[in-house]
Amino acid sequence: MSLARHATPGDREAAIETLADAFATDPIFTHLFDTDGRRADHDLMVEVMTIAYDAFVLNGHTYVVDELGAALWSPPGITTDTEAMSGFFGARSIPERMEAAIPNFIEMAEWHPDEPHFYLQFIGARATARGQGLGSLLLERVLRICDAESIPAYLEATTPRSATLYARHGFEQLTTIRFADGVSLLPMLRPPASGENRS
Repeated sequence: MSLARHATPGDREAAIETLADAFATDPIFTHLFDTDGRRADHDLMVEVMTIAYDAFVLNGHTYVVDELGAALWSPPGITTDTEAMSGFFGARSIPERMEAAIPNFIEMAEWHPDEPHFYLQFIGARATARGQGLGSLLLERVLRICDAESIPAYLEATTPRSATLYARHGFEQLTTIRFADGVSLLPMLRPPASGENRS
């Protein structure tokens, strides 16, 4: 298996397909798009991940592993333009569910650290490649930078499985933001490791 590397223009299509596949069963997406826990429509997921990828790739911290895993990070001091993505959610999600989720999104914003930090917007592997360590490779690519430069990292976990992975890499849960029964988002923060705690 290859190491995580910076995405190039030639990686765009595969990375978008990877993230669309990875998030097709994500509880937040399936809730907002009213798929009752089933896989979200592939074309819809490709559309939203295209918007996300094209916004975050400009930040210079988009990484891929082969054509199986991808991660979109924002570095400190960079505010990503998410207006197009917000517009997409507003237009394509179930109106009453999106309206009910507005307080959740406000709370999400309140948990973002004030201090400079790396923010992981999306990370995922194709369903056929899960459990092979791709998530760890993609996390470690940026967490090494965080440790070397003493910068915290922040993300939101949407499943217990992903929260467990992040905890193994030093992330600590800050709170639970409940969208609906069985649909929660967990803000998590990782302080930079120092000295003997560095991996």
